[in-house]
Amino acid sequence: MSPDQCLGILLPEDGPTDYEWYGLGTPGTSAAADLPRIEVGKIPSDGHHEPAALTALGAVDRLSPVGETLVRRSGAQAVVWACTSGSFIGGLAWARAQADALGRALGVPVTSTALAFHEALSALGQRRVDLLSPYPEDVTRRLVQFLGEGGVDVGHLEVLDCPYAADSHRLDITEAVRTFGRDHGESGVPLLVPDTAVNTLRWLATMNRQAGRVVLTANQVSLWAGLKRLRWPRMPERYLECLARA
Repeated sequence: MSPDQCLGILLPEDGPTDYEWYGLGTPGTSAAADLPRIEVGKIPSDGHHEPAALTALGAVDRLSPVGETLVRRSGAQAVVWACTSGSFIGGLAWARAQADALGRALGVPVTSTALAFHEALSALGQRRVDLLSPYPEDVTRRLVQFLGEGGVDVGHLEVLDCPYAADSHRLDITEAVRTFGRDHGESGVPLLVPDTAVNTLRWLATMNRQAGRVVLTANQVSLWAGLKRLRWPRMPERYLECLARA
């Protein structure tokens, strides 16, 4: 392990200033314990959860200049496009092509939040999930299709219908998970909570209890997949829960 290891995070800049990525991996903070240095590259966005806007947001020529800055100036040795909707909206083949093209452009390993969900489910041996979606109905349907293209079936589904990322960010996500757990009971399948605009890392253990099953969130799987690409030796359980052992 090198003390200079750095994980680059490409994140939509769509309004809120307290996304949890901004405090992770900052030297001298409690959130930096057991993590590499984390640098965030901001992608301009209006935060609109609408298919055409999300497709444009995920264009490689829009992401790569910011990614190049993360690699060349900040020393990122792996990069995650940390936007769930901007990485699943075009389907699984589109998501893979997006990550592959970014990897070629940046010269470092690259993945995305949407691909990280598939990777995490595979590592846990899960092919069926429940879904608590912050997105509107049409974008949620795209996510269900994306999961299905990778062999993952969705059982219980709740749509929270947030038109913008800032609306997702304002959700009381622990209450939403508690309500989901009450309505759908304990289950052997994971509950997915997508959207990196939703801060979740500090509440993972609470959400697991409330849902009565494993909860996988966008920032959780993004961090896990990024650390794997860095070959980071200490997977911090406080941020990753079950994935720290996957």
